[in-house]
Amino acid sequence: MKRKNHTAALAALAALLLPSCGEDRTYQYLEKTEVGNWIETQMRDIYLYYQDMPQLEMRDYFGAPEDVFPKVLASYDDYSYIEVPSETEMSDGLSNVTYGFDFVLTDDPTHTSSRDVARVLRIQPDSPAEAAGLKRGDFIVQVDGSNISSQNQASLESGSGAMLTVLPLTLNEETEEFEWSTDTILLTLPAAITLESNPLYLSTVIEHDGKRTGYLVYDEFKSGIHEADQTYADQMLQTFQRFKQQGVSDVILDLRYNQGGEVSCAQLMAALLVPSECIGKEFARFEFNDKHQADNYSLYIPTEYAAYNLNLNRLFIITGQYTAAASEMMINNLSPYMTVHQIGTRTVGKNVALSRTESPYGFVMYPVTSTILNANGESDYASGFTPEYIITELNYYPWYELGDPNELLLKNALQWVAGGIPSDAENLPAPEEPGEDGSTTAMRLSGHASPDYSSFSKKKFPAAILPQ
Repeated sequence: MKRKNHTAALAALAALLLPSCGEDRTYQYLEKTEVGNWIETQMRDIYLYYQDMPQLEMRDYFGAPEDVFPKVLASYDDYSYIEVPSETEMSDGLSNVTYGFDFVLTDDPTHTSSRDVARVLRIQPDSPAEAAGLKRGDFIVQVDGSNISSQNQASLESGSGAMLTVLPLTLNEETEEFEWSTDTILLTLPAAITLESNPLYLSTVIEHDGKRTGYLVYDEFKSGIHEADQTYADQMLQTFQRFKQQGVSDVILDLRYNQGGEVSCAQLMAALLVPSECIGKEFARFEFNDKHQADNYSLYIPTEYAAYNLNLNRLFIITGQYTAAASEMMINNLSPYMTVHQIGTRTVGKNVALSRTESPYGFVMYPVTSTILNANGESDYASGFTPEYIITELNYYPWYELGDPNELLLKNALQWVAGGIPSDAENLPAPEEPGEDGSTTAMRLSGHASPDYSSFSKKKFPAAILPQ
């Protein structure tokens, strides 16, 4: 490490900058670079990629923590991040002020204009978006009378309220192409509010073909509302207890919008899913950089939740373009013990874990510190996991609410659970006849939607966070 050299250089710089009266202000300069030096020192010790850290320039040490931290990261590291509380958060604790819906910007699905549209991914319960009547799958074409663009996308996330222009699609029977309906829908969005999102977004038991399948939409591996709280972990236990009491024989775990979270929650969920004889076996191994090989350790499938265990030999996971980190652990680290089926689109590819590193200066760093391996020593998913059956929900219309058996990915997963082949799989030839169950299905849009900005981009969903 170069800290002593930088300190000496800073002292030299300070000497050159002394006022003519000869007053020594060296320590003022050292004080201004103290935080930057602390960040670099910590990262050169615990960072998995410390050998690829760039050498900072003198001026880099004078920046704010959120400016210095990105400069010490390896060029290929997209996962490490820093949290610096804003003045508002520090003064009143307010955070996550939102309209309560997630969206993705895509190109015009009718290909009749060059404008972007915002497609609603999901709505949070009791949110301004729900109050306005916004629905999953809606196309927002204007906000406050202006077309959607990168310049006004933030106005869809938070603010004092907005007027949304929503347009449905209609199928032209002559051309068999979708086009915009002439029925304009105006929705008044109330002011954003502070909203805590429950990661257990939805759970239900679906009966079909004489079997009961548990369906869980899980948005984040999060144990509680705040640190040391176990509210959501307890709700997970209650959910699986209900699944067990209702005789669930299969589980569809919907992780399409789950970007990761706490390793301990993934460990807990594993205990609820695996064959009962696998409880107590190794779940994950974490390997650190060569300075901390003595810190390598394993986590095991906990035994204390055996009463909630479903004793499954297979699991169906719905994935999407946001599925990452702890969600990917469920695919990789359950595979040695059960058959893990995947449907949807390829995952992100975060096969590393982060460590929460508190500073004495009020901010928290989350650097990548270890690689995650399963019980077979496997960690080869840096490019993500590709599903056996690929279905890209952005290419279909209409959408149904999550949990509706007609919802595209759930409908296809249920077909798979029942022993059939998902009828909308894009990597298989299209079926000649519609599904025998006669259920309403979404139709393919012409071409492929090109996703751009998403509201998920601003959220600080980490790679898997190691327990402290």
